[in-house]
Amino acid sequence: MSIFQLLLRRILTVLATLFLLVIATVGCSGWSNSTASEQSPEIVGDYLTCKGFVDAPNIEAVTGESGLQARERLIAVTGVPGLVDSGAVNNCLVEVFETVDSNDVPFPGSSMTLSIVKFQNNEAAMTVFDSTLASVLLSVEQIGDLAEVKQEVIGANSYMLDISVGGIGAIVVFVSEGVFVSMISTSDADGSALLNGAQLVTAAEGVQSRLPGFAQSRFTDQ
Repeated sequence: MSIFQLLLRRILTVLATLFLLVIATVGCSGWSNSTASEQSPEIVGDYLTCKGFVDAPNIEAVTGESGLQARERLIAVTGVPGLVDSGAVNNCLVEVFETVDSNDVPFPGSSMTLSIVKFQNNEAAMTVFDSTLASVLLSVEQIGDLAEVKQEVIGANSYMLDISVGGIGAIVVFVSEGVFVSMISTSDADGSALLNGAQLVTAAEGVQSRLPGFAQSRFTDQ
């Protein structure tokens, strides 16, 4: 195995940490689909249903695409090894996509996945954030020009990772009020993705505005 392959494997390991292994636990059932008619202009996400954090119209507005679908799933924290011990209390997975394959998995290059994990406190969320950021910075330093990381893209505790190889694409991670959020827009074999790095940051800002704690403080200040 080449050095590059080893580094790419490290990146993929980091991704597994970012999503806290929820993707490996998700089957074809249990998804809840959203439609545009279910959304309202000012909406706050719900950790019990995982609805409201992002929807197809949001991503369509950012990308200019049409005909996207969205589905949400609440993942039991007890079903993910180590998640309860880390202080997690809620765990949501949301996908926005054009189509899915025969295994009900969205195609790379035409989908976006959002993972939201609410922790008991901000310190617990920051522990996960700091760990993933340290791994990402080390990997990017060794990969070189094929990967780029930008910090503080959505406030102090955030970063964007853009990788032009390996079908990874762009990733945005941030912590807000004890909530660890990661979004990924995977690329296809030709390097095309539903959202590029800048668009993913814009979409992530929309997610942050719908987090219950963040939204409540915003409405209070108005």
